[in-house]
Amino acid sequence: MGGRVRGRGGAAADRGGRYARGQTQADHREPADQRAVIDGCTQALRDLDHVRQVVAETCFPVEPSAPVPGRVGLESESFPVRVLADGTPTGRVPLDLLADLLHPQTGASPVPGCRRETASTPLFRLDGGGSLNFEPGGQLEHSTAIHAGPAGALAELDLVARSLEPLLRRHGMVLAAAGADVWLPDGHVPQQLRAPRYPAMAAYFDRRGPYGAAMMRHTCSLQVNLDLGAAADLPERWLVANLAAPLLCATFACSPGPGAVSARALAWQRLDPTRTGFPRGLLEGSSTDPVEQLTRAAMAADVLLLRHPDGPWEPGRPGWTFQHWLREGHPRLGSPTDDDLRYHLSTLFLEVRPRGFLELRAIDALPAPLRPAPVVLLTGLIEDPLARSNAAAALERHRGALPELALRAATSGLADPALRALAAEVWALALEGAARLPDSYLDAGHLRVAAGFLDGYTLRGRCPADELRAALARGPAAALAWACEPVPNPTLRQRGP
Repeated sequence: MGGRVRGRGGAAADRGGRYARGQTQADHREPADQRAVIDGCTQALRDLDHVRQVVAETCFPVEPSAPVPGRVGLESESFPVRVLADGTPTGRVPLDLLADLLHPQTGASPVPGCRRETASTPLFRLDGGGSLNFEPGGQLEHSTAIHAGPAGALAELDLVARSLEPLLRRHGMVLAAAGADVWLPDGHVPQQLRAPRYPAMAAYFDRRGPYGAAMMRHTCSLQVNLDLGAAADLPERWLVANLAAPLLCATFACSPGPGAVSARALAWQRLDPTRTGFPRGLLEGSSTDPVEQLTRAAMAADVLLLRHPDGPWEPGRPGWTFQHWLREGHPRLGSPTDDDLRYHLSTLFLEVRPRGFLELRAIDALPAPLRPAPVVLLTGLIEDPLARSNAAAALERHRGALPELALRAATSGLADPALRALAAEVWALALEGAARLPDSYLDAGHLRVAAGFLDGYTLRGRCPADELRAALARGPAAALAWACEPVPNPTLRQRGP
């Protein structure tokens, strides 16, 4: 994952940010020592207090003077799809083929400032700090640099998209943005990442059911990464980000399937309840401390995989939690270390994943003309103190029902009257909050896109999945054209139903 937003305050903040940023790089390499040390020597975890300390330093390293409003990073995933001359999709593009196009053996990359790193899985660095990398099914992910606000992050996404579009068209390929591969929903897409994390992850999820392969190879998302904020603001920022997750899913659902507007969200919800969804402590309201909530969630989550110095990594066993490992040890690896805990934290896929920043994961991948809408609304909701406070008051009564709301969001979306009314209320607050943010932070054109989205979709009880489903009824080529619509010229009209 990318678009890393992290704190700059002190040694703990630096460790947490570097671990979050470095973990993706490590996942794409064949490390010399699979239980690698991030900083100094590893330590065996002593007790629950030691676990809390590592969680705080790794996931919530708040800084003494956080920028206001906070920084933004984005992670936009898309499906590389082969097309015929008439636009009919014929299958997914193999990862290695697309990687060779991005960085040919001879000549410069067609993407400005793109440099390929030496890694077992293709990883490309972009000038300014962004990167291009791949998901297990060959989905392309653009992780932006850390930007002062959403305007810069969205501009980076647009710049790279404009660079890629003509290159891929020349080779009979397009990048399609939707939450799930609706063009090849039942087709076989092999796992294409060779780093040791991914075969072990796939094997673990296979032990739990059929949803691992669907999630890893057939889904795409748009993730918005925001600063943790100041220590005094963190509990409310964390709470509101979680409370808003079902609304994000319902509002921006873009993966229609049988009984679902977001087949992607439904796959995540059914994948592994020990590591997805919401921390129990947050749902119960038993603690207001994000560190305590995540510590309890991490201890209760199954160990997804075990890293071995020699040979393949070992998939975890459903039912064997990190609490079991800490209490009983492991026959070969012994007691978990602080680095084992950091790695375990990187395998938790909550709706809001704290990684030295807040990674908001509830949004399906969206076509380029629609992307600004969730980014504007989320930054308005979280970064404007008045909007955040008012949203917390409006959403608090739904705290204990978040899992049920998330299920209804994935299945019915805004056709659910209660979700529709709540979305209209909360996103109005968010749009007002976005309008109060500095002009240099948010682009006026992006604000208009967000307002147009609410008028054209949300207030009508519609979501992008409705348009995509209608396009599918006209045929695969029409659906693909809808999902790979290029970045619009700012002078042209907004997109809407």
